[in-house]
Amino acid sequence: MLQSVGLRGMGKRFRITLCILVGVIGGVVLWKAARPSTAEPVYQGKTLSAWLEGHAAFNPSYNSPQWMKADDALRRIGTNAIPTLLKMIRAKDPPPAMLKLLQFAQSKRLIRSRYRSAFLRNEEAEYAFQALGTNAAAAVPGLIKIYQERVSPSSQRCAAQALGSIHRAATAAIPVLLKDFTHTNGDLRFYAVSAVMDIGGDPNVVVPALKSRLKDPKVEVRWNAAGALGRFGGKARSAVPELLEALNDPAKSGAYALKDEVETALWRIAPEKIAKSLLVEEAAPAIVDGTMTEALDIMFKGERNTLIKAGTPTPCVAQFWSSDPRSPLSLYRGPSRATGKDQFLGRFEVLGVSPPRSDVNVSVLCVIVGQQIFLCARDNTQPVFLEIRRMEDGVAK
Repeated sequence: MLQSVGLRGMGKRFRITLCILVGVIGGVVLWKAARPSTAEPVYQGKTLSAWLEGHAAFNPSYNSPQWMKADDALRRIGTNAIPTLLKMIRAKDPPPAMLKLLQFAQSKRLIRSRYRSAFLRNEEAEYAFQALGTNAAAAVPGLIKIYQERVSPSSQRCAAQALGSIHRAATAAIPVLLKDFTHTNGDLRFYAVSAVMDIGGDPNVVVPALKSRLKDPKVEVRWNAAGALGRFGGKARSAVPELLEALNDPAKSGAYALKDEVETALWRIAPEKIAKSLLVEEAAPAIVDGTMTEALDIMFKGERNTLIKAGTPTPCVAQFWSSDPRSPLSLYRGPSRATGKDQFLGRFEVLGVSPPRSDVNVSVLCVIVGQQIFLCARDNTQPVFLEIRRMEDGVAK
């Protein structure tokens, strides 16, 4: 009998000791992994991390009054948020066994603080960098370091996305990101390419790397590589052969064909290669040593504007947009319209857009390659390429 009571007493003491131990361990974990920095900025009595909690998951819902209030708090805190955001994006969960003990302690209410997973903190920090944009340029060195540390897949992904959100101010990250273009992990390649797509960088360095990803095993990587090349416009002309080959790629991302993204890239880089282009002038004398020596003007609905200025290097692309392209447009080139010596290149009209459509969004591009001048048109609402017809030649009256 005494022995039984003693065993029960030992069991009770053991449970108490275990609970205390779990509480201590949980407290240490929380202190290291979840406890806000003493320097964490505060706005209207709430810490930055408290404002961001649930924000990346749109809880509260996107653009709700609560969401807008939290978004405003972040923007008011501004760059003072960077040290805390870097800590959040570097956050890593404790080992699984430790996490289970922590969860047990929480379930028994032995720990008052609520542990929040590193994944959520990574996401919330990434959202914050997206909101801060180029204003977070000072965080670039820290984000590069975190990306290279490979703390966790979530941390590295969010660091890459944060760098992309800072855009051109994050060009220092380009060499680090390019190294992962050939990584064996497809997700890592995808986020590296995505970040470079948003950052940009030197086309002489970035374009060759992006060309190589047009044959990546992962369709999402190929998709973003094409989109990234398109953002370089004419500076990515060296990628035209690879993009033309990629037009035959049958892959899809969701309901959308990769071919559509490649077509859009070519439309931005070398539209004469993909559109129903019309040759306006075969050997334009205004192009000397790869430079326009005369301006190229367009007249539409009685209004004349310069499309391409004298001194512009070629090849080049200039866009004329109109929500109602049914009226003819005229092209002129010359040293100055005031001299009256401009050369009339013709009147043209875009075909395939007929009334009563009111949602027309047509882009007309003037492309100069070598000594040739082209006109190309695209209905961006479809999207489909449109034919352009020459209406008349001769001297303008």
